[in-house]
Amino acid sequence: MQGPFWTLANILSLLRVPLSGAAAVIILMDGAITWSLTFILAAGLTDLFDGQIARRTNTVSEWGKILDPAADKVSAALLGIVLAGKNLLPFWFLGAVILRDVLIATGGIFLTRHIGHVQMSNSPGKIAATAVGVTLVLALLKADPIVMAAAIWITIGLLSLSLIIYGARFLRLRNHPAEPTK
Repeated sequence: MQGPFWTLANILSLLRVPLSGAAAVIILMDGAITWSLTFILAAGLTDLFDGQIARRTNTVSEWGKILDPAADKVSAALLGIVLAGKNLLPFWFLGAVILRDVLIATGGIFLTRHIGHVQMSNSPGKIAATAVGVTLVLALLKADPIVMAAAIWITIGLLSLSLIIYGARFLRLRNHPAEPTK
């Protein structure tokens, strides 16, 4: 792996998991919703700032390209499992999120071995991850059924679109690894 591991950006990415874990424990224990939302907001802020800090301090690294999306996936899974377990989110939705993440991670591992470097997340993937986060918060807030259904289906659409775009990038780079990435 190239680049330093212990950068401010990477530390922020790593912090996302315990912050989300704390929110998940609070939800699981039927704790105060304000505390769980506070931890979720703090986790979201780490996601907002880690990439910006890495670019501004010229510390973008292969580690960061892995840690940031991995922290997103672990955080979403932690919160999703607890919310589904509390019947606030359908298990099939959680399964769709996890399946997409596993497919993207598997393709990313293959590509990294094939082309020799880690690909950065793309905008549709970041938008889909944001939609997942919004849907999780709406589930926590026990949004009206119509709002929840809209959030779930919009998120499923964005997840599907991002998976198609990641799949196209995977096929292009697998067949032509020297091409510039988008």
